[in-house]
Amino acid sequence: MKAFQWIMALFSRLFPGRASDLALQMMTGPRLPLAWRGRAEFAPDRQLPVGERARLNIWAGGPKRVLLVHGWSGHWTQFETMMKVLGRDDFSFYALQMPGHGSEADGGSHVGEFIATLRQALDVIGEPVEVLIGHSMGASAAAYVLSERGDIARAVLIAAPTDFRGVVGRMAVMLKLGGRARKQLQDKMAARVGISYDALDIARRGERIDARLLLVHDSDDREVPFTDSLRLYRSVAAATLHQTVGKGHRRVLADKDVLEQVAGFAREGVLSVSVADAGQLRVPA
Repeated sequence: MKAFQWIMALFSRLFPGRASDLALQMMTGPRLPLAWRGRAEFAPDRQLPVGERARLNIWAGGPKRVLLVHGWSGHWTQFETMMKVLGRDDFSFYALQMPGHGSEADGGSHVGEFIATLRQALDVIGEPVEVLIGHSMGASAAAYVLSERGDIARAVLIAAPTDFRGVVGRMAVMLKLGGRARKQLQDKMAARVGISYDALDIARRGERIDARLLLVHDSDDREVPFTDSLRLYRSVAAATLHQTVGKGHRRVLADKDVLEQVAGFAREGVLSVSVADAGQLRVPA
C-alpha cells in the first residue's frame, strides 16, 4: 500500500488530471467482499426493482415497517443479525440493495445515487415506514431524505459521514495527491454526484429533521470520524448519540448493546440500555 501511495504522490504531481480521474474511479467503484456475494441466512420473500439497478428485498411480518439501507461497499446481509433481534412478529423488513452493490458488478455509484435510490424505494413501498435504519453512506442518505420529509417517526443512523468534502479530502490524503490533483478530485466528485458539498453537509441539514434519531458511532472508527456523528447530534432537536469503543466501522452492526438499543428504540421509541450524556462522550484526538 505504501508503495502505491508514493507512486500516486509522484503521478499526481506529474499528471494531476489523470491521477484525479483514477482517484475518482476508486471512490465511485464499490468493492463488495466476496464473502457477501450470494450469501444470506434467510432469503427474502420477494424482491422488487428500484429504478434500473437497485433491488428492494422484502420479508413480510408484523405491522411495523423497517427500511434498512447499507453503506458504501456494504450489503443488506450485514443487517441479518439486527433483523433476527427485531423479529418478524413485530416487523416487516425492507432491505435495499444499492446500485453497484449486487452479486454481479454493474457499474459504479455515489452518494447522490444512494439518495435518489432511497427516495425511489420509499415510493415503491408506498406505505408508511415506521423505522429507517442506515449504516455509513446509507445513514447519510437516510439523514438527507429525512430532512426532506416528515412522515418517518424514528431513524437509527450508524457511523454516518456528515461532511462529504471531508470524505473526499481523506481519500486525497490517503493517496498522497498533490494540490492540483486534490482540487480536481473535489471538483470532479461534486460534478459526478450532482449535489454541492454545501447541500451535502448532513449536519447542517439536521436542523430540518423532525424524526427522533438514535445515532451510533464507534470512537475507533477508522473510516468515518466519530466527530461526524457528533456534529449531527448537535444539530438535531430529538437525537441520542451512543458512542461505542473498539467496534470499528462494521462490527458495530452486530454489537450486543447496540442491537438492544436499536430493538428498544424501534419498538417503543425508547432505549433498552442507558446511554452516556453528552458530557461523557469521548472525542478522539
